[in-house]
Amino acid sequence: MNYHFFVGNDNGNSEHDLIIDGKLVQQPNVNCTVDELPWSEEQTPESFIKNLQDQLVVTIDSPSARPGMYYVGKFALESGEVLDNLQIGIDLKSDMDLPVINTLAQIAAMAVQKAYEEEKKIPAQIDVEVDMATALPVTQHTDETSAKFEKRFTSGLHHVTVHLGMQRVAVKIVFPFAKVVPEATPVIFTLQKDSAGGWREGEIFGDFLESYEVDKKFNGSYFKDKRILHVDIGDGSTEYPITEGNKFLRQFVHGSHHGAGYAIEEALQEFNRLIHLADSPRQFFSDVIKNPNHKYHARALKTLRRPLESQVRQIVQHVKKQLTKARNEIDLICVYGGGSILMRSVLYGQLKELCTEREMQLLYIPAEYAVQLNAMGLDAFVRGKIYEALKNKAVQPA
Repeated sequence: MNYHFFVGNDNGNSEHDLIIDGKLVQQPNVNCTVDELPWSEEQTPESFIKNLQDQLVVTIDSPSARPGMYYVGKFALESGEVLDNLQIGIDLKSDMDLPVINTLAQIAAMAVQKAYEEEKKIPAQIDVEVDMATALPVTQHTDETSAKFEKRFTSGLHHVTVHLGMQRVAVKIVFPFAKVVPEATPVIFTLQKDSAGGWREGEIFGDFLESYEVDKKFNGSYFKDKRILHVDIGDGSTEYPITEGNKFLRQFVHGSHHGAGYAIEEALQEFNRLIHLADSPRQFFSDVIKNPNHKYHARALKTLRRPLESQVRQIVQHVKKQLTKARNEIDLICVYGGGSILMRSVLYGQLKELCTEREMQLLYIPAEYAVQLNAMGLDAFVRGKIYEALKNKAVQPA
């Protein structure tokens, strides 16, 4: 059984967002190494298929990562085992095993689901060829780091065993070509075009249209020539790249170690005290914040308010710094990323005032799109003509 997948892969510090074969996967970006399977009683392998991403256990044999058995994503987070995650402000993604292991695991899981959907039985082996676009923070992205990160995927054959209870499925994954771009820049593709290749329309622009009373015929073509200051707020960093049309302006590379993760880490000790836990991981706090029905939601928000305001102040200062460097020659500021959702109540007003003062517009992406914008852009990029041209150039003999 053979498949070819296009993968748009956004490896965030907190969340892993991938669009594999057109399907969005969102999981906590954590894993843990284990010695044995967690299931003591045999369950039917079919019972794992539907929610496989939430109970993902794999064994990895790859030239690019430490071999072993791993719990991945939500299953790791809820396991109580010692977690491996990306240390905000410390780890270089191109050097870490975690993005490689979690990417391989999610691609293998999607292949198993697709095979079962088509054949209505569990396959023994699947071969997958992958075209992938992924990204590094603009402050980490250089020719050297991007080539290094690409090579970790393209350097050989990756063997992934997906465990469905006691049954195993062997998935071989090969990447003939992968492209690593600066984070945030794929977003220009998302703003302009939808997944079918047409100009983007719809609710993603709802707040913007209402705020600026723009023509009802508005679509993504509006952004094709715009000079945009991006504010991509993640867990561990915020990126402030500037793009002009589809072009990334390298002279304006700037990022800062501010984001929701710092606020969460600052609030975590007090949160743990309030809920009578000696310790709990950052990703658990994030899940509580995202779930308004969680019994600890109100307490989590309360402990987070002050650290969040401190992060917002820092981010606004860095936005002003970029505007000064660009001599205010910016058409609009576009804000997105997981951290932008948490910060909206504080940050939106400050940036709107700044935009009015400096004669530019503010596009604050709605929460339902804010996290997946990079993955959507990477998916559009990997399916586009630029990726195809780069791949053709790379495979041609020197």
